[in-house]
Amino acid sequence: MRKLLSIWKWSLAVTARSPVELLALAAAAALWMWGAYQWLWLSESSIWVLLLALVWATVQILVLVGLLAGTAVGSTEAAQAGASHLRLRALFKFDRRQFVRCFIILLVALLLVLIVARLFDWVNAHALEVASFLTFRSERPVSPHTIESIYWWLALVLWSGLGGLLWYFLINVLSAGWREAWRELSHTVRSCCLGACLLTSLVTVLIFGGLANLLVGWHPKVGPGFWDYTQVILRFGVSLILLAAGFLFWTLALARMIVVSREEKGGAITPPVQPPS
Repeated sequence: MRKLLSIWKWSLAVTARSPVELLALAAAAALWMWGAYQWLWLSESSIWVLLLALVWATVQILVLVGLLAGTAVGSTEAAQAGASHLRLRALFKFDRRQFVRCFIILLVALLLVLIVARLFDWVNAHALEVASFLTFRSERPVSPHTIESIYWWLALVLWSGLGGLLWYFLINVLSAGWREAWRELSHTVRSCCLGACLLTSLVTVLIFGGLANLLVGWHPKVGPGFWDYTQVILRFGVSLILLAAGFLFWTLALARMIVVSREEKGGAITPPVQPPS
């Protein structure tokens, strides 16, 4: 636990000492979401509009993959060097091989997420039946809302574990290659299901995600007009920065775990291949 706390402390310190990089990441995420929102408006049946929507979607995917790959590679470099802060260039620096690997893993992750989401929907749809069964067996009323709340917390833990597993594996692949990542897959699964990776993912979701959710759901009473628009912009802007900080902290912590695990085994992470200048 002491080792995990030191990793969290380092990751939080690096995140706090990189305000420019954090704002750049939040701005890139905001622009990506704005582009995705604009893409939703392209719903006309014109062939030219459909082609434009296809090109737009392709660009959105490529930008997302590049942003994720760059953040993972930059965080791994910082974790390997034990840096005190991030460099802005490191967050957007990756080579073609790393881009392709990230794209493949994201495709597999999307398929896996869709399957798990359907499974959760099926389980949640039987909340009333479970509540009725428990009411009959215990002879006490059990509300289906209570069952849904239990399902929600279980889903939060499972989604955190699954997200940590996929992101940890992706960082490992980008830093050391497929062979080394597959060799450590059993250790990765244990850590992301019952170990430090799961705990890190839960802490990140509960703290950063919880604070962002509170800000988004908070509706201060102000007069209509300028101050109303101002408070909305401030709330959503700070929420986006909190989410970007949580994502960066999460990535740095997982990258640092990989580095520490390799150092304990007497190995070393192969430095990411730099793109030609």
